[in-house]
Amino acid sequence: MQNGVYRKKIDREITRSTLILDEISIICAFFSAILIRYQAIVNWVDRKAGIYVSMIITSLLFAVIVFYVFDIRGFNVVQMDPIENFLAVCKNRFFLSLLTVMYFFVTQRSVLASRIVMGVFLILSAVYGYIFRMIYRKYYIDHRGIPGNIRTYLIRLPARDISKTIAEFREGDYECAVVIPNHGDDEETKSIIKILENHGIRAFLALDSMNYKVRSGMIADFDYYSTIPAYVRNERFILFGVRFCIAKTEEAVYHVIQHLKQLKGKYICFSNVHTSVMARENRDYAQVLNGAALIFPDGEPIANLERKRGYKGASRVAGPDFMEHMFRDTMDGSVSHFFYGSTKETLEGLRRRLEEKYPGIDIRGMYSPPFRPLTPEEDDEDVRQINESGADLVWIGLGAPKQEKWMREHEGRINGVMLGVGAGFDFHAGTIKRAPDWMQKIGLEWLYRLFKDPKRLFRRYIVTNAKFLLYLIFRNSN
Repeated sequence: MQNGVYRKKIDREITRSTLILDEISIICAFFSAILIRYQAIVNWVDRKAGIYVSMIITSLLFAVIVFYVFDIRGFNVVQMDPIENFLAVCKNRFFLSLLTVMYFFVTQRSVLASRIVMGVFLILSAVYGYIFRMIYRKYYIDHRGIPGNIRTYLIRLPARDISKTIAEFREGDYECAVVIPNHGDDEETKSIIKILENHGIRAFLALDSMNYKVRSGMIADFDYYSTIPAYVRNERFILFGVRFCIAKTEEAVYHVIQHLKQLKGKYICFSNVHTSVMARENRDYAQVLNGAALIFPDGEPIANLERKRGYKGASRVAGPDFMEHMFRDTMDGSVSHFFYGSTKETLEGLRRRLEEKYPGIDIRGMYSPPFRPLTPEEDDEDVRQINESGADLVWIGLGAPKQEKWMREHEGRINGVMLGVGAGFDFHAGTIKRAPDWMQKIGLEWLYRLFKDPKRLFRRYIVTNAKFLLYLIFRNSN
């Protein structure tokens, strides 16, 4: 309770400081614009001073309104990284500009000079606002750290030399230790906790649920209990006839791990804007997608539509992100993997990078089928090879819509859980680089990939994205 009150106090302090800095940045931008326009601050007094006074006062008032409507939600400027702060400032200044320009042009429509000042003022207000926020963020982190962030030392059980662990903790200037228990071995856990207590080290226990180490972002509080989702909820968001699940990436991974037996022989799809439009135009393909045990929204626009519809916790579950979380969560060898698709070179790079990044991961096999229709005998041989590997998860990287159709045709024939992840093989093999995080966050990963391979992806992204918007408008107008 005390931590919650303290956290709210810190948030209020940062919020007040950010608003003050925004107001200061607007004042600085105003006088800079005046200086640029009139070469000297004193000259503007003789040039419609009343108009400019009105402009700065209304801008300051509008800035308060915009701040409390948009910026006060979500994380504060200290918790957000520089890219997230930049996007927040752009959003703030966009609405500030909209309100100010509307007011200015309605009330002072005939004054051309003020419009020049207005343009410079709005641009500089965004530049100054971002600079001031970054200076404040750096100052705050340097002196007080990011709120809620604690330097943590992980202790995985079974533990190595405990004396060496204590020494590393001291040398690293960590604030606390997080003990990740070995499932079912409570005695060792108690022993380690006792040793940490005797050394005066603040210790925490990682949560464990059905042999699954609970990850951040999954916990929700209900009444007096902290909980994690038991499974992906049964409700579905229907878009263009495709029945999308509502989940976060880690929740989706947890569900698959806990339901391996029920999902074996079935398939899972990750559908983005491109494949959603394909489903809208091809009912047969829509049936292929809906035949999947689970369909996750591999596209920020679809996740946004889920949230707007009121589905709390809805998030993009991209195939490559799902793979990364799954690899990390199963590097103890508890779940085995088989990779089917792509090229031999990509598969070789994929194996090498996975074994380096996720030591202990259980890879049962990899196979690159010929880039042509397979004969029945070849197909039977591929099925035999996959099933004899005993893999729990069978990753399919044939590209859409081929991989979804392949999984539908092999439903019940493949013993493991099939997951169609398209270019996920290339991303994790390092043959294709993913878009920066900030582009992924704002739903522009498609633009990054388009620049990388315009010849192949122009029609897929430009034409398909335009169709998506038109179909969405048409859908909402009915």
